Amino acid sequence: MPARLNYVERPRLKRPILIAGLPGIAHIGKLAVEYLTHKLRAKKFVELYSEHFPEWVVRDDGSVKTLKVDIFHCKPDGLKRDLLLATADAQAASPSGQYRLTGEILDVAAQHGADTVVTMAAYVLSPHESKAKVVGAASDAETVKLLREHGVQLLDSGMIVGMNGLLPGLAAARGMRGFCLLGATRGGMLDVGATESVLRALSGVLEFELDLEELHEHAMTLPKFKPPRLRLPSGIEEETSYIR
Repeated sequence: MPARLNYVERPRLKRPILIAGLPGIAHIGKLAVEYLTHKLRAKKFVELYSEHFPEWVVRDDGSVKTLKVDIFHCKPDGLKRDLLLATADAQAASPSGQYRLTGEILDVAAQHGADTVVTMAAYVLSPHESKAKVVGAASDAETVKLLREHGVQLLDSGMIVGMNGLLPGLAAARGMRGFCLLGATRGGMLDVGATESVLRALSGVLEFELDLEELHEHAMTLPKFKPPRLRLPSGIEEETSYIR
């Protein structure tokens, strides 16, 4: 079954950049996008419903709602391009579903002229590991150089697993530029400090103004939502989350 799109409005967009933050470890990406929608007064323009989400619904004051991707649009001060801000209630429940849902999100972005895709997520530190506050990776040499110039420490090994890696990776296969910003964290339910570091890096790389004064206050409004655990093919249980 193809994804179902519910258009709230159909704005005219100027070379938009897609920025995605999905639920996961320490809620870094999701909180980052939710703060951007709040602070930049972004307007929702499309909802994406897909069969590749996990088989559960979200409870909200006694009612239930199906899982979806919400995509907003805005134009920050100092940026000559529009932003598309995408977040969701969950990531897809299986590897094949992650590929399909990633493709569905990229389809929407491409249909509206996006040529750059950014994801924000978590880099989980080991007990004795030290790392820069933000690490990243990009799809092409020019964007790698851009990240380095803005103080983002580049990953030189390892994997970015899940939709956080697939979105910029598959964007490159479509001729779009992509990069990922990962906030260093020890984990937990909510890491506001790591989220702040990622947002500072994002606004620096894209060169737009962003006031982070309200971030900690806004973080307290984020529902303490913990998804069920999923059993992977290897038999290891994992939460639906960012995995580095």
